[in-house]
Amino acid sequence: MANDFKANVGGKVSKKEAMEWIEKYDREMRKDKSKDTKSVFYGRDILLRILSEEGSAGITFFLGLKYNEAVKKETVHLVLIPTREDGTFIWPEDGLARGGDSGAAFDVGLPCPPYC
Repeated sequence: MANDFKANVGGKVSKKEAMEWIEKYDREMRKDKSKDTKSVFYGRDILLRILSEEGSAGITFFLGLKYNEAVKKETVHLVLIPTREDGTFIWPEDGLARGGDSGAAFDVGLPCPPYC
């Protein structure tokens, strides 16, 4: 598994297949459609910033539970972490975060709901 985390990992899927997966998640995992996370938006700038971390081959997306003030409950959020080719994560203690940032993990995307 070492060195499997290449910059070219990933690929396109058809709209039909993507929609099937999204709809299945929606049916099976989102019990409260008005509150449970359907999607999370991240802007281009933050994605490019993560990818520009020294040594980053890509981004690992973790699912996490975090209290969402807008819907008054814990909901699924994404935590984005820059990842090296060997699969290790770039954390702030690595001294690689740019611009004096104290962290190399990212959140604060726009969850749907309420941003739908």
